Amino acid sequence: MRNVLIALLKASVTALLFYLLFRKVDFGEFVDTLKNARTGILIGAFFVLWIGHYVCIFRWRMLMRPVMPVLTLGHLFSIYCIGLFFNLTFPTVVGGDVVKMYYAGKPARKFAESFAATFLDRDAGMLAMLIIACTASLAAPMAIPAIPIRFIIWSAFTIFVAANIAIFTPSLHRRLTNLLNKVHFHSVAVRIDTISNVFQVIGRHMGVLASSLLISLVNQILVIAVTWIMAKGLNMDVSLGHFLVIVPAVTLFSMIPVSLNGMGLREYAFVSLLGAIGVDREASIALGLLSSVIIFLSAIPGGIIYVLFRNRGEPRSIAALESDFS
Repeated sequence: MRNVLIALLKASVTALLFYLLFRKVDFGEFVDTLKNARTGILIGAFFVLWIGHYVCIFRWRMLMRPVMPVLTLGHLFSIYCIGLFFNLTFPTVVGGDVVKMYYAGKPARKFAESFAATFLDRDAGMLAMLIIACTASLAAPMAIPAIPIRFIIWSAFTIFVAANIAIFTPSLHRRLTNLLNKVHFHSVAVRIDTISNVFQVIGRHMGVLASSLLISLVNQILVIAVTWIMAKGLNMDVSLGHFLVIVPAVTLFSMIPVSLNGMGLREYAFVSLLGAIGVDREASIALGLLSSVIIFLSAIPGGIIYVLFRNRGEPRSIAALESDFS
């Protein structure tokens, strides 16, 4: 019941955001923007997005190698697609990362190891995105009235680094587990200690971590290029340099867990940031909507794979695993 209420609340926020976005839109101009879009370029952007997805699978597989048996690329690709499907369709019940962790860890019952590899996979992607954004904000500063874009990006980077120091410092883990044992949360302490040990094992493989960061930088450039290509498909005259800052900022904004899969927030961020550099509202909303559409289209293959190959008891097992790790 609680999850249903959360989903309804997020749906209400999403609907409100779209109402606020569209109430000032010239619908004739908005339709013309979509009609004049270059379909071939938009399709090309979708294929670039899938190249980025496939690059992520190599990174994820690399992070698994030090701690668990590694599945084939084909198997991991199927799991990755199912994760995309769950991210879109069940954002408040079962997250896509938990689904990936479950299916990757299930064959060898290595769930703690799978959790660590999946967490580090996402962590490396976020670090790469913030590095690109911070570098771009220095190399090509964007002056956006009333939006301290550089401050937002550098603050996010600082918080991210501080959080990672806390997560990956063994002494802090020992203090936490000792505290949990003192207050009789023994099972929680055991889980944290197990995951901490896995992190330390992966941490000793510096080549793996460096390679995962390099792959992440390539992937994030591809993700940013997808948005830039779509903007070209909508006949927008915005440089790639601007998108190196704008796309990470939009991503950070859309991660705020108040709407369905970031919808509404994503479009609102595009309108605010692109509008500040002279792009009209209609084109900005169109770009935001197309970004949401390709996320939806990317989730469809995973839904098909899940429906065709799932076992009856798996949803309960995945939900239990999510509750266990959360």
